[in-house]
Amino acid sequence: MNQNNVFRWLLNTRDLWYTPFEGVEPFKSTDHWATGHDAQRGLGFLSPPEQAKVLKFYRQSDAKLCLGSCLMKRRAISDALGINWADVIISEDENRKPCYRPSASSPKPMEFNVSHHGTLVALVGCVGNDTKLGVDIVRMSWEKDYTKVMEEGFEAWATTYEMVFSDREVRDIADYIPPPQTSKQEEVRARLRHFYAHWCMKEAYVKMTGEALLANWLKALEFRNVQVPAPAVTGDWGESCTSAEIWFHGERVLDVKLEIQAYKDDYMVATCSSNLSTSFGAFHICDLDNDIYPKT
Repeated sequence: MNQNNVFRWLLNTRDLWYTPFEGVEPFKSTDHWATGHDAQRGLGFLSPPEQAKVLKFYRQSDAKLCLGSCLMKRRAISDALGINWADVIISEDENRKPCYRPSASSPKPMEFNVSHHGTLVALVGCVGNDTKLGVDIVRMSWEKDYTKVMEEGFEAWATTYEMVFSDREVRDIADYIPPPQTSKQEEVRARLRHFYAHWCMKEAYVKMTGEALLANWLKALEFRNVQVPAPAVTGDWGESCTSAEIWFHGERVLDVKLEIQAYKDDYMVATCSSNLSTSFGAFHICDLDNDIYPKT
């Protein structure tokens, strides 16, 4: 696999690992969910520490996202490096970012990053250690955010995120005027999409660096000329945008590759690479048996 080629996977966990609840409230019962045949099969492909990580979640929807993430990381490393599923050991770096540490039997390095939101899990990866990757997926919370915006006003709502965004970004978000819309509600939705595009790209960049949204330099990182990818009209994927400018401490960042793409009507996925020469492959929508579970 070429070290400049970045593969990108997407898994929808919504209909996976179904367990009949028979009156049990689903959001309260990860333990019950884990007794189901499908869930037990998926958990059986993980190590005991990975299983414990999945089962610590209170809501089974969160447990499913974690299960999907663990399985995707194992399959990606196994496929990309040509090593046995059971030999894959996933560690954490100094920033607690999941990573693969090469062993004597498999000396090749690999970079990957994972994000999940809603019911989707996204993974990006490439062979080698010359490139750092970050990915973030966001699902727009239309109902919750629309209600707050209508109660507080968009500017007041935007300033609640001033710990994450620079003063310029807060102004850009608060003052954004979308293309003409058919109703006030659609106008607010368009402005919210603009906010979420900012958030998604910033998160992907920060994850590329290995730090979190609590990084002390966060407000020094700015995204300008943010174009909002149009949602999908037919099929799964909407528009892809690469025109956003990255600025750090007032200087233009020119050695990072960034793309944000719409998925269906309510998701966006941003991919960030520290290597301009990387080639982002199209997202592959994964099938559980064929693409995620170990090969038999």
